[in-house]
Amino acid sequence: MRRFAVSLLIGMAAILALAGLSALLTPSPVIAKERACVPFHLKTEDGRIINPLTGENADQPYSSRQTCGACHDYDKITKGYHFQQGWDRIKDDFDKKKPWVLSDGMMGKF
Repeated sequence: MRRFAVSLLIGMAAILALAGLSALLTPSPVIAKERACVPFHLKTEDGRIINPLTGENADQPYSSRQTCGACHDYDKITKGYHFQQGWDRIKDDFDKKKPWVLSDGMMGKF
C-alpha cells in the first residue's frame, strides 16, 4: 500500500511538472494576438491603398512608412537589422578575402 501511495504521488508530480512545462512552452493566445498585425492594406508613399485585385495603384511601389508606420514606430523599425540588411555597415574593406562582399547583410553582397 505504501509503494502504491508513493508511486501515485510520483506520478501526479510528474504529470503536474509536465503540465507546467507545457504551459510554459505553449504561447498564450492573448500574447500571440498582441504580436500579430491586424489585416492591413499596402499603401503608396502618399497614403493611397494598393489593391492588386482591382488594379488600384497596382503599378505603384508600397511605402513601409505609410503601411507599417500607421501602427509601428517607423524610425525604430528603419534602424533594425532586418530593415537595414547591412546597408548601415557597408565598407570597401569589409572582407579582405572576398572584396565583393561589402557588409554582413544582404546589401553589398553581389
